[in-house]
This record gives sequence, C-alpha cells and structure tokens, in this order.
Amino acid sequence: MNAIQKTIAVAALALASLMPVQNVHADGISRGMRGPTNLQLDSRLSYAENDLNVKTMTENMILKYWDGKEFGLFGFVNMPYKYINTPTGSSTGLGDINLGAGPRGQRGDFHWLSYVGITIPAGDVASKPALGNGRIDEKISIAGTYVGKGYEINGVLEHTFTGKNNSGITPPNETSIGIVGGREFTPGLKVAAGLTSTIKTNSDYVLTARAVARYTISPKFHIEVMLDKGIVGHNLPRSISGGLYVRYNFGNYTHRQ
Repeated sequence: MNAIQKTIAVAALALASLMPVQNVHADGISRGMRGPTNLQLDSRLSYAENDLNVKTMTENMILKYWDGKEFGLFGFVNMPYKYINTPTGSSTGLGDINLGAGPRGQRGDFHWLSYVGITIPAGDVASKPALGNGRIDEKISIAGTYVGKGYEINGVLEHTFTGKNNSGITPPNETSIGIVGGREFTPGLKVAAGLTSTIKTNSDYVLTARAVARYTISPKFHIEVMLDKGIVGHNLPRSISGGLYVRYNFGNYTHRQ
C-alpha cells in the first residue's frame, strides 16, 4: 500500500468513526458480483434527513459469504444500530436484524446473485420513535452486474412480503427496484449514477437519484461513498442521505473479479 492509498484508507476510517447506511440492499457498483475472498465485513455508515424532519444515523455491520465462480452460494447477516431524531423525540439502539441466503453465479461478463431473506424484529418498538417494525418480513431479491470494456451496469429487484406487526396490522408489501451504471476513470476508481425506487402495493412510492464512487485500495479492501436524493413520491417521505461503506475481504484469496 503506497502513501496515497494509506492516506485515503486512514481518512475513510476516520470518517467512518464519525458518521454512523440507510439502504441495506443499496444498488451500487459491482452489485451482483462476489468478492475476491469467501468472506467480507461490510461496515456502512450513513446520515439521512427526510421532508418530515426525521433525522437518522445508522451503522450497518454486515457479514457476507460467497463461494464458487460460475455457480455458488451467497449469504449475509446484517445488524443495524440506529439513532433517530424526530420533532417529537429521539431513540438510540439496535434495529431489526436481516439475514438471507441463495444461489449466485457468473456467465461470461454477467454476474448475478439472489437470496431469500427474513427480517427479525429485534428493534425496540416501544421506544418513541420506534427502532424496529415489530413484525417478521420475508424478502426475495435478485441482483445483476454486466461488466463491459471500462464500464458496468448494475440492477436489482427486491420484493418484501410484510408481516403482521404487534398492533395486528399488516402494511402493504413493497418492491424495490434500481439501476446504476458507471465506469472506471482511473485505476481503482469507479464512479456511477442511477435511480432507485420503492413502490408499495397500495401505489405509494418514492423515486430517488443516486451517485456512488468506489476506490479499491487493495484486493481485500475498498471504500465506497454514496449520495441519495429523493426526487418525487406519493405518500412516502423523500430524503437526502449520504453514506460511507468500508469493506474488508478476509479469508483465502480464491477469486479475482
């Protein structure tokens, strides 16, 4: 690691310690690809503020697993820690835990991964504001990445089957869609932009513009910065958010992207 790479790494880790990301299934660079090792620790830190004056800081610690090349398995466990501030109060603590697993693969320049997941209601629903949904949600998701000569296109489709909360209410199911395209500008630096959207079965929705940049410091370590801005929506709040992802691949070096 040279002096410039060390400086970037130190700055990223310093920022991560100050900035506790909102969207766990965030559409970003190399979304459908596996890492160079079988295990990855993904630390996501973000700040978001919506048009209802709700401010949220979130730290997501995600452990990911991949195996195989042309075909294999993918799995993850995500534990979020939140600080939520609203005009009527604030809360701090563990949020709902997410986990999932499914097949993944690669065919030529196209990479994909999928999972069936579940949300475990670990967040405190009695706090005001609540730190969790108080229900068990089931999810199904598929993501893909096409890598061309100096560019890539990423897409994801995820559907959430909402469960009944502790008030006996089952909210509308929701679908998350996104596409992000970008290219490598200098060795190790990729920049991309695109759109994401959440759509509920009752026709409520929000459309968000996304910009993302990734710098690969070494095959086992990279950082990613993401900016989101809500553009338009119906009965769902629009927000402005920023996040920093710090990812470390550990274990045996088994695969080169």
